[in-house]
This record gives sequence, C-alpha cells and structure tokens, in this order.
Amino acid sequence: MRRPTASALSRSGWVSLSPRTFRAAVCAAALVAWASVDTVSAQEAIKVGGTGGAVRSIEILAEAFKKAPNHSRVEILARLGNRGGMTALLAGALDIAVSAQLVTPAQSEQGLRGVELGRTPFVFATSSTNPVAGFTLPELVNIYDGKTLNWPDGSRLRLILRPAGDSDSDSLKGMGREMERALNSAHGRAGLKMAATDQDSAEAIAAIPGALGTSTLALILSERRPLKALSINGIPPSPRAIADGSYPYFKTFYLVTRRTPSPPAKRFLEFVGSAPGREILSRLGYWVR
Repeated sequence: MRRPTASALSRSGWVSLSPRTFRAAVCAAALVAWASVDTVSAQEAIKVGGTGGAVRSIEILAEAFKKAPNHSRVEILARLGNRGGMTALLAGALDIAVSAQLVTPAQSEQGLRGVELGRTPFVFATSSTNPVAGFTLPELVNIYDGKTLNWPDGSRLRLILRPAGDSDSDSLKGMGREMERALNSAHGRAGLKMAATDQDSAEAIAAIPGALGTSTLALILSERRPLKALSINGIPPSPRAIADGSYPYFKTFYLVTRRTPSPPAKRFLEFVGSAPGREILSRLGYWVR
C-alpha cells in the first residue's frame, strides 16, 4: 500500500501540514494501527514516548518500576519528538507523552494534563577529551555569531546547530536578545552541521573533532555519552546550581496523560514521584521540586 503524501492529505480535506508535523501525524496514525492489536499483555503495558531528551531517563525509571508492587510493563516508543508524542497521546496510541513543553490551553481543553518530571541543566557540550572548561555568555554569542571560529588552542571549532523551532533553539533564544540574534545569524550561514534530534546532536558532538553543541545534563548522564557539559560564566551546570539559581539555564520535562490516566499509567506516575523515583532522577541530573 502506498504511503499518503502531505499534498494528498491536504487535497482530501486535511489542513496543510509542514513536513515535520506531517511526519508526526503519520507516525501517530501508525501507532494507532499498532495499538489496535489487542492482547492481554498489550492492554496491560504502559506505552510511553515523546521527546528524545528524556527517553533514556524514562527507560531507567521503567527498569526500577519493574521491582515495584503491581507494576506493569513499560514500552518506550523512541524518536517521536514533542509533536509526535502529543499527537500519539491524543490519538490514543500512548498512555504517557514525554514533552519539553507545557500543555497548551488547547491541549488542556482536549483532556490532557501534564506533571513536571524534573528540570535539568541546558548545556553547551563538547567532547569529554576537550580541555576547555567553559565559556562566558558573551563568548558563546561570538561563537554563534561566527566571530569566534577556533578553540583557545587554535584548533577549528565546529558548531552543531538544531533546527529553528526546536526546543534547544528556543532555549538558546531564551538566553537573551544577543544570543537570539547570533543564533539567527548561525542559521543563515552555510556549511554548519544541523542535528535533527537530541541523539543526533549528541552523536555529532562526540564524533566530529572540535564540535560544540547543545544538550542537557540528563541526556549526557542517562545515555553515558562521552561528552563534557561546559560551565557558563564560571558556573558548572548541576541540579544544585538550578536549585540555588546560580545556573539559570535549564529544560523542564513533563509527563503528559489524558485527564484520567489508566490505572497502570497512574501507578507509574506515582512511582516516578516517589522517593525512589526522585532519587533516580536526581542521580541522572534532574532537579525535582
């Protein structure tokens, strides 16, 4: 059977979709078809998916949840992204969506609710073998602006970008007008590596000599990436530094469910919020309020 195209769907009465939103919709539709195959084990499983930045953290929590009373199997559906996870949740193909964005008023009206998983430092990362410890914010602005092209030792600095509209790009813009302007400048320059997902970015930073890009402390720790999270203005990124306000750059991840989650999903959420769940999150680089 031929896969429908975005233009075909548009002609059939669907609204016009961007390629990224279209991929999320197709993914959600495939998940609905997959979820319709009912077995006892599938009905009992908790299906979770969404942003790649927290996927491994959820896997680690799910492994610990197996030891809890009345636990259910947790199935992690990777590489859905924020949009794909929310679309799949609304379509009934997920029990829990992991998102780096708050539930919107429109999504709330559709019966969704979100609880905070935790906050993790938003970081600039490089290879763990790089001797550089950090940058000031003005130095980072110069890197994105193309004014600084080399590391302090003279070697070539290779900037890894994320797409405009990605949550990492939004986090960069939140660091001030000068950084937003510099990011727009970087997106306009040819020849820079563009990483589509959190995992793509981490892989590129580790593999490309002299690479510098964005990530989160939670991804680096949970996936055991050979990366170094750099300090900003002399402050190393850590959950404690988020808590005391000395490191103001962080990402918040949310667990989103329908207003009345299934009993297994509710038990998993309760485990995540329990003392053992919070200890795991703290160890993985989250500050949990």
